[in-house]
Amino acid sequence: MNNKTNIFNRLKAYKLNTQVIIAFILLILFFTSFGIYFIPAIHEHAIFSELVLALFTSILVSFITVILDIIIEYNKNRKNEYLETLREFGIGNLYLNKETVLHDLLCDCDRKIWISGYRLILTNKLRGEFKNAILRGADFYALICPPWSDAFKMVYGRNEKVIDNYLRIFHDVNQARITLEKSSDQVKVVFVNKPIFNDTYRIDQHTVTGPYMHNKDTTYNVLMAKDFFSYDIVRESKLSSLVNDEYLTLFQEAEQELDWDKFEIAYEKITGGDFRESEKIELIKEALVERTDPQNDRKRLH
Repeated sequence: MNNKTNIFNRLKAYKLNTQVIIAFILLILFFTSFGIYFIPAIHEHAIFSELVLALFTSILVSFITVILDIIIEYNKNRKNEYLETLREFGIGNLYLNKETVLHDLLCDCDRKIWISGYRLILTNKLRGEFKNAILRGADFYALICPPWSDAFKMVYGRNEKVIDNYLRIFHDVNQARITLEKSSDQVKVVFVNKPIFNDTYRIDQHTVTGPYMHNKDTTYNVLMAKDFFSYDIVRESKLSSLVNDEYLTLFQEAEQELDWDKFEIAYEKITGGDFRESEKIELIKEALVERTDPQNDRKRLH
């Protein structure tokens, strides 16, 4: 535990920053109403002066109540090093339902989206929200470990039928890209043959992530990423640097990317015919091209 943690960071760690803001607003309202009370025109008017007196008195009582609550909660948590250490490291909050968190964040997203993944089950569920965010102006970057890669097979085996998720997501993303006339540098999907250890989403300045785990259940055999615990990351923290650098490093090391024109040709073939999973994969692989300037892609993502 870092003993030099200042009082403001402690208030954030203890989830008291909202109460502090309320107390500050009440203090301003108190001094404002107190000043109004001594305006001659108000002070000499019996009814108005009584109303203003009652107002700033009630505000003062509310202010004192909020301050007392802050002091009580602060002292209650003062010896709780876990809360301080958690935030100091970079974890803002813990979640059990990643889908709900991402849905709420995507409603206002208009600048930047990062996603990563293997099967893209959760991303497929939210593809409408991702598309709307792009239509509001957000750039979109996806880091994918595809089912034909050795890394994917190490984690999920050879029988995962996920290519339809890829088709739906990429098609919706490309339609949004075309509508806004974004370049392929602003909307990019890359493919990496390395295991991805964290299921990471960045929505504007918010990063939500969590580990991939090898737990199994009786229904789907392998648990989905949304079933794991997730956490959002405090900006400019040690953890944010680690997670962002991992994403950027893998993004730079990806050897192939999706060519949007070739993808649309493959998409039309697949949706217009009756193909097996393996045949769909081969058509998607034909839409991939070698990366040309991954170093600049890394700079662009910052």
